[in-house]
Amino acid sequence: MFALIGRAGAGSVELAAKETAPPSITESEPWQFTIAIPGWLPSINGTIGVRGVDANIDVPVTDVLQHFDIILLSRAEARKGPFAIYSEFDYIALSDNTQINGMINNVHERANIIYVDGGLSWRFVNQPRWSVDFAAGTHYSNVYEQLELHDDPALIQQTSEQFVTNISDDLRARLNNDISNSEFLASLTSTIEEDIVSRIDHHKSLEHHQSKPRIPIGPLAGHIKQDVARVVENLISAKEAELRAEIDALHLHGVARRAAVHRAVSAAMEDITRDLTATLDSKLSQTISKQDDWFDPYVGLYGRYNFNKTYYTALRGQIGGFGVGADLMWQVEACLGIHLKHSIFTEIGYRALGFSFENNSLKYDQVTHGPQITTGITF
Repeated sequence: MFALIGRAGAGSVELAAKETAPPSITESEPWQFTIAIPGWLPSINGTIGVRGVDANIDVPVTDVLQHFDIILLSRAEARKGPFAIYSEFDYIALSDNTQINGMINNVHERANIIYVDGGLSWRFVNQPRWSVDFAAGTHYSNVYEQLELHDDPALIQQTSEQFVTNISDDLRARLNNDISNSEFLASLTSTIEEDIVSRIDHHKSLEHHQSKPRIPIGPLAGHIKQDVARVVENLISAKEAELRAEIDALHLHGVARRAAVHRAVSAAMEDITRDLTATLDSKLSQTISKQDDWFDPYVGLYGRYNFNKTYYTALRGQIGGFGVGADLMWQVEACLGIHLKHSIFTEIGYRALGFSFENNSLKYDQVTHGPQITTGITF
């Protein structure tokens, strides 16, 4: 270049032709990679329903911090010119313990939530100070809920003994055909409710806790009372049928039949108590878990405005679901950013993520929202 300039200054005729040579071809823009770690402090509000029973979720960030086991979040983006590929991973695990003080003595709950976001974006406005990207992608949600029931064996034994004693007279009357089957079942149902169901959940502690839990988990034991009542009724009905077959095989009538019924019921009471105790123990000391996942396609707009080379603000919005997974999925995030160095940045903002999802056994209508501080590096 210096040689050309020198010759041009000397008025060389030959250089006039060389000045009109075509410009060299510039190289294409290189790939640019960004990795960031968000620090999200969310509150969680909404409704989680399981098998038609709903829980009112109102978990402030203080409860999330008190009950969280682990929170992992990460973001990554690869950009080349106006085109970008991006992904995000969020994992939140929380747990809680609650004392019940009934035949269910205490419960342990665990909720694991995984969100995975991935998509493509295209920068269709690119000005010196501001830009706007159009994005399209898929949001994957995985919700795992687990409830451990721990029983009180001594109270179950005591309850079983008292219950069998209380139904023995009705059982004898039914075997003697003194009452109809419908009368026997009506009396049995009433005794189950009074002697067993009322002792499962002392002072309705479990019911109250499941309706408003301290972590985002649905009422997995919302039908435990009905389930136990049905199992106990089936057990006693089966025992009644066994004893009836035994008595009928003797072909006795009148006083002789009544004496045989009395002896059979008295002999069977211990076995019935033992079987009932084992049944209650299996139902009231168990682990109930539920896992649901779904995909939500979405579209979005991402905007950014640079105040100067150091400070900027950004806004991100997504809307999706469209009935493919959730009926509605949405996300909004706004932040103020600062470039600490040429390649390191920090953002302070607020993020909200919402779903309205429902299938045959799960209702997940929930918003997770709160402040977020993100630190990342671009290279």
